[in-house]
Amino acid sequence: MAQVRTMTRRGVRPLGAVVLAAGLAMTACTTDGTGGGGNAAGTTPGSTPAAEGRPATLDAAQVEAATGQLDAIVGDAMERTGVPGVAVAVVHDDQVVFAKGYGVRNAEGTDAVDAQTVFQIASMSKPISSTVVSGEVGKGTIAWEEPVSEQTDSFELADPWVSEHMTYADLFSMRTGLPGAAGNELEAIGYDRAEILRRLRLVELAPFRDTYSYSNFGLTAGGELAAEAAGTTWEELAESVLFEPAGMTSTSARHDDFVARDNRADLHVEIGGTWTPAFERLPDAQAPAGGVSSNVEDLARWIRLLLADGKLDGEQIIDGDALVDATTPRIVSRPAAVLGGQPGFYALGWSTETDALGYRRLNHSGAFSVGAATTAVLIPELDLGIVVLTNGMPIGVPEAIADAFLEQAITGTTSQDYLDVWGQRFANIYGEPLELPATTNTPARDDAAYVGTYTNEYVGDVEVVVDGDGLAILEGPDKMRFPLEHHDADLFTYAQSPELPDFPTSVAFTVGPDGVATAVEISTFADVGQGTLTRVN
Repeated sequence: MAQVRTMTRRGVRPLGAVVLAAGLAMTACTTDGTGGGGNAAGTTPGSTPAAEGRPATLDAAQVEAATGQLDAIVGDAMERTGVPGVAVAVVHDDQVVFAKGYGVRNAEGTDAVDAQTVFQIASMSKPISSTVVSGEVGKGTIAWEEPVSEQTDSFELADPWVSEHMTYADLFSMRTGLPGAAGNELEAIGYDRAEILRRLRLVELAPFRDTYSYSNFGLTAGGELAAEAAGTTWEELAESVLFEPAGMTSTSARHDDFVARDNRADLHVEIGGTWTPAFERLPDAQAPAGGVSSNVEDLARWIRLLLADGKLDGEQIIDGDALVDATTPRIVSRPAAVLGGQPGFYALGWSTETDALGYRRLNHSGAFSVGAATTAVLIPELDLGIVVLTNGMPIGVPEAIADAFLEQAITGTTSQDYLDVWGQRFANIYGEPLELPATTNTPARDDAAYVGTYTNEYVGDVEVVVDGDGLAILEGPDKMRFPLEHHDADLFTYAQSPELPDFPTSVAFTVGPDGVATAVEISTFADVGQGTLTRVN
């Protein structure tokens, strides 16, 4: 999952920063990077379930022995990568058997990470949101398989038949046909949730219920529409249905609540070999998909609830049948890598697959390219779960820690270097950089040829203006300014994601016979078929 910019106390803030997709809590990953796809999950890639020697239960001594290795596992990961802060919690048999923080909240300070430190958890928000909506399903407010059109006509996609028939389950399982990148680019330039959801109707769909495409704003629509059916806001629904009754007192779907926490972890990116708190991420527009902040103590309570079929400390907080529906596979998210291998599936805000030992795993990771990486993995059969939060950009650290611990717990050994395995898988997490044509050394035209306003219904107005000795492009409702760099002839580029300098956006002008540009093609929006903007003055 990269995009955005507004000015904050730290300078330019990439808002639409990459958010990882589900399935990351295994040895292969899915990422929405700048649009989706990838390879998803199985403890050994292409593995086949092997029931022989597979324990049916884990006793406390086995789990205790594995948690005894966590200091070394986490310490090794931090030493080898430099990630500033990590927090881990483990649940077994309805008990929190481990909860601990490591390192620092900000690499420029000395405040320590502990089990109460609040992190932005990025796409780990999705299974939490699935839990919230399961609560409303249990109350009878909505049903997972109910068409959203039976509750509201406030949301539509490009195909009227899909708009009429899509369900909450379709939106939460990424199978509406909405392209994964849709909405991310609008968030990146400052549009709010309501406006982004309204504009999704302009994006062409892939085949309904036949296409998996990891969509932040598809799931966000599902959460928002569930809250509308309940007569409240998403943030209030999450608080009243899950956070408050589960005692998750440090958890919120509001970014302002995260910023107000004294004990919070700052985001970090690695720049020139140094981990730096260079950016901030305000994910309110996609709060159901990526806007939750929490700590490992609260998330351990959530895992206890899930493993106990919705009960916590003897109280039924979320309906168990609704949770079963939410964790039931709905669509293949990753085909098997080899003949006889295991595919990955997406449920409702969850990735689910069978691992090498034949256990069914529920998992979801999250990441912001500007400095967060998280994961949660549950093995319901063993009544075992782990959550790992970090304050560094996604390079595979939480997934490696989780996999190493789980193998230790189940087998008593670690068969591979998971940090190396995951590091290789994350090496191409953002996809391939934009391939620009070779330069012909053709100079740009006079600025007047390009200066003007360009528009389409999806992006809105974009202005090209003189900016000192060059040009800049202004995008979004607040006119975010990006200086243009000339590449060749009528082709320019700009850096929309400063944390990813090798991934520029291209701006190609179409110039008429009078030497004045009539249109512009912006590559970021072209990913969803909305890249061409026509000049209007």
